[in-house]
Amino acid sequence: MTEKQLKIRQQAFALTLCTIVFMAVYNLCTWYASSLDEVPSFTFDFEGMIPFIPLSIIPYMASGVFFCVVFFSCKNKHQLKILTWRMLFVIITAGIFFITVPLRFSFPKPEVSNIILRLPFSFLKRFDSPFNQSPSLHIAFAFIFWSVFKDLSRWRFFYMIWLIFLGISTLTTYQHHLIDILTGAILAHISFIIIPYRKNDLKYRNLRSANYYYLSGWILISAALLLYHYVGNEGLILLLAALAMIIVGFDHQKNKALIYLILPNKKN
Repeated sequence: MTEKQLKIRQQAFALTLCTIVFMAVYNLCTWYASSLDEVPSFTFDFEGMIPFIPLSIIPYMASGVFFCVVFFSCKNKHQLKILTWRMLFVIITAGIFFITVPLRFSFPKPEVSNIILRLPFSFLKRFDSPFNQSPSLHIAFAFIFWSVFKDLSRWRFFYMIWLIFLGISTLTTYQHHLIDILTGAILAHISFIIIPYRKNDLKYRNLRSANYYYLSGWILISAALLLYHYVGNEGLILLLAALAMIIVGFDHQKNKALIYLILPNKKN
């Protein structure tokens, strides 16, 4: 057996494992939520202004394709291992929340007139459910997908743009509310912190620090909107702190190799 064949077999095994766990957790949580007499929803007042855009079903459905592609985009066994553990972590953690704090999507979905676009919406209606909302696995997966796709030399920009559209589409296809998106982003960054890439490599220390700032930013955005929802405009002041955290995180990420270049010189 060649090294290439061995690698493909490992990638296929990781994909199969995560698919089985996802299907088991998702269907179990759907069954549980559908058995309840009442499942609440949570929306912010301004979410009513979000338009329904049927065309956004295309990037939304691409998540299933990326779920498969990402495992075969890993460059080495360690990256594949980290990806697999992160995927399993977010699936199982999200499943715990789906059962303990079940939510459902509450907006009525308009009819889709376009015959071609109607097909994927019909698929969602048949095989998806209005439950399993918060945290959004679409969002958590998108961040984890990018942790692999960002290292690719080809198609990197394509994946970045498509993942951005994928994130937006969770709202414009009327599949998720904003609280689901925020908690999905929080869950993804928790997975980055708990399951770091090359933990003992100084080259990635700044990148690991960036994830703490990003996590703080997403938590502050969530807190700001919740305070705005329950208290008033005063809560929005936290958005400034959130912006500061995200800017600092981006600066750490951009200069991820800086400490790796400086520290060896200090030893001389």
